[in-house]
Amino acid sequence: MYFRQIFLTACLTAIIASSVFSLYQFYFVSPLIFAAEAYEIADSTTSESTQVWTPEDGIERFFFTWLANFLMSLAYSLLLACAISYRGSSSAVKGLAWGIGAYLAIFIAPSLGLPPEIPGMDAADLHARQNWWLLTVILSATGLAVLAFSPRYYKGAGLIVILLPHLIGAPTPEHHGFSHPDPNVVLALTSLWHQFILQTSIANALLWLIIGATSGFLCQRFIDGISPQHPSN
Repeated sequence: MYFRQIFLTACLTAIIASSVFSLYQFYFVSPLIFAAEAYEIADSTTSESTQVWTPEDGIERFFFTWLANFLMSLAYSLLLACAISYRGSSSAVKGLAWGIGAYLAIFIAPSLGLPPEIPGMDAADLHARQNWWLLTVILSATGLAVLAFSPRYYKGAGLIVILLPHLIGAPTPEHHGFSHPDPNVVLALTSLWHQFILQTSIANALLWLIIGATSGFLCQRFIDGISPQHPSN
C-alpha cells in the first residue's frame, strides 16, 4: 500500500547520496585509482585484441560512475526506508543512527578483514572473498540488530555474532601486497593504497550518513502520517 511513498523516498535519497558520493569519488578517490592503474598499465602485456570497452575519461566516465552509484544507492535506500518506517516514527536523527549501523555492517566490518584494494594488488580467490564478505555483512547486521533491539540478556550473543566472521578469518593471498618487481613502485603503490583506504572510508561514511539522515527525514515527511502503527524503537 505504501510502496509509492517508500519508492519516492528512496529515489530522492539516492539522487542526493549518489551525487555527493560520486563527486567525492571524482576528486579524492578516482585520482588514486588512476595513479595505481598507470603502474599496472606500464607493466601490462595484454594484447589489444583482448581489451574491452570502457567509458572515456571525463564526463562519460563520471556519468557511468554516477549511474552505478545511483542504482546502488537506490537499493540501499529502499532497504533503509523500509526498515526505518517499520520501526515506528521516523526522524533525521533516527535515520542517521540507522545509517551509521549500515556503515558499520556493510563497510567497516568487512574492511577489517578485506581492506579496499587498488589495481596491482595480489588478492585471494574472488569467490572466497565474496562469500566471506557476504557472511560478514549478514552476521554484522544481525549482531547489531540484536544489540539494538533485543532484551539485555541477549546482547552478549550479538557481540559473538559480530565477531564470528573475524574469528573464522578472511581469505588471504599467498603474497600480501604488491608483486611488482621494482621496490620503488611497490613503495609508491603502498602509499596510494593507504590513501585509498582512508578516502574510501570517508566516501562510504558520507554515503551512509546521507542515506540514513535523508531517509529518516523523508520517511517522517511522506510516510509517518499515513502508515499504520508499528512497534516503536
